[in-house]
Amino acid sequence: MHAPSINIKSIALFTVLSLFVAFPTALLAADAGAIEKLSGTATIVGADNVSRAAGAKAKIQAGDTIATDAKSETLIRLSDDTAIILRPNSRFQVVDYKYDKAPTDSSFVSLLRGTARFVTGLIGKNRPSNIHFTAATITIGIRGTDFEVAIVPEDTADARAGVYDYVHDGSTNIMLAQTGQNLDVKKDQTAFAPDKLRPGEDALQILRETPIFLQSGGGLDALIQSITAPIPMFFR
Repeated sequence: MHAPSINIKSIALFTVLSLFVAFPTALLAADAGAIEKLSGTATIVGADNVSRAAGAKAKIQAGDTIATDAKSETLIRLSDDTAIILRPNSRFQVVDYKYDKAPTDSSFVSLLRGTARFVTGLIGKNRPSNIHFTAATITIGIRGTDFEVAIVPEDTADARAGVYDYVHDGSTNIMLAQTGQNLDVKKDQTAFAPDKLRPGEDALQILRETPIFLQSGGGLDALIQSITAPIPMFFR
């Protein structure tokens, strides 16, 4: 009686397929970018809900949530040269991200808490409609832009509760997710979506003055210009 023959190639193929089934995220996840600079401390939580170190040069993947402590700030640079400054006590998620230098390139990011400055990279410049930015109840349309978004959870002496959109350069379009009401925001303007409306108040409005907390910036803002500057042709 002969022992059954063993097909080595079949075993190898089965092993590889088993790994993909068991660890699809680890095998298929691609780096979306990295932490360019970190002042203080921050954490990264992956799509698998596992935390990992958030030091300088730490890789960022689609599904990651980055959180800064109360006195910390970090600058994230995505593969298409998008730059994101995450202010103190903030949480930001790279929900989905794809950059292959193709028409299908896309970016879906969300500010979950606090404040973030966002400077568009090549996806935003070449295919702005492929960028999806959300913050609480609003969606922000990108137009080759440098803007800052803040979620204020409750009224304070300096600001009312709601979502703020301040444009440093370019323009954005802020839209309420539930109603579709939208408003164009130009350079040096601040749009505001109140958490609770007062009698006769618009759900979206342009403020007469930009709140102080959006004008102060942080220690990493000086890096924005140098990091996002175009690379000379002879260096490419």
